[in-house]
Amino acid sequence: MVGGVDEKVNYAFLKDQLKDNLPTLPAIFDDLSCMLKDPNSPTHSIQEIMKSDQTLSMKVLRVANSVQYRGERERVTDVGEAIATLGFDKIHMVILTSSVFKAFKVENSINLNYNPSELWKHSLGTAVASSTISELTQLVPRQRAYSCGLVHDIGKVARLQLHPNEFCLDVGDALYDETTLIEIERKKNSPSHDILGQIVCKEWGLNRDVESVIRWHHEGNPENRETVVDLEINTLIDVVMVGNWLAHSMNFGFSGHRSGKLLSNEVRERLSLDNEQLDFFKEETRESFKDFKNFLKLIERSVV
Repeated sequence: MVGGVDEKVNYAFLKDQLKDNLPTLPAIFDDLSCMLKDPNSPTHSIQEIMKSDQTLSMKVLRVANSVQYRGERERVTDVGEAIATLGFDKIHMVILTSSVFKAFKVENSINLNYNPSELWKHSLGTAVASSTISELTQLVPRQRAYSCGLVHDIGKVARLQLHPNEFCLDVGDALYDETTLIEIERKKNSPSHDILGQIVCKEWGLNRDVESVIRWHHEGNPENRETVVDLEINTLIDVVMVGNWLAHSMNFGFSGHRSGKLLSNEVRERLSLDNEQLDFFKEETRESFKDFKNFLKLIERSVV
């Protein structure tokens, strides 16, 4: 099965199960996310939306009042000041990262042979790598690359929530066979994390860009990416595929396999990437991740 949905898996049933097993994103998330991606959005409009969610507002204020961002200035006391202190990109990163972080807290994970926090690290690594690539190449907007990289493997969280033991068995098989998890899922007719991720994306009301990346981040041939006709979205998928590969090759966390699979030649050719450029991306991603770690600590402390 390439591209299509495996009819042996009852995804409609899994969708119903997911409704009771995954945390929801804040009600204002989608509107706020759209506004923060537009540099021309009025600050006062963003401020009004944020005021309707006190939890998110407090998270943003905590980050804005850190020494890293406030410095020696007086304490930031309202959302408007926080927006001015952090800027749209950082505000969006705080809201997205803190909201998604909750989904990676899988109950009873201590009894599993798999640590969800390692998947979180891999997802963060992919987000940072994808945003670094986009910044260096200017192929796609940096914030879109970060967002898509962060949630590209959310389908694995869904599998962990629904059937953790089966997921762990598939991880074990991927390690034993020295192949990727997606290949094991297809071989065993297990729920495929890219399709489950697409379902989660729809349940959360995330936009089509994110949905397309989640669904097709293992498909190197654009002709097999059903419903994706926009060149920019195909490029976004390619960028996240490279970010995902970088995160694996740099051992950022553990996503469920250690296959060492090479980056698709099709993707490399479309993005005009040679080995020297990929090595440069690795170094820049490593530096970006060093800076990101302090920011991440602030976000994780702010999550209630």
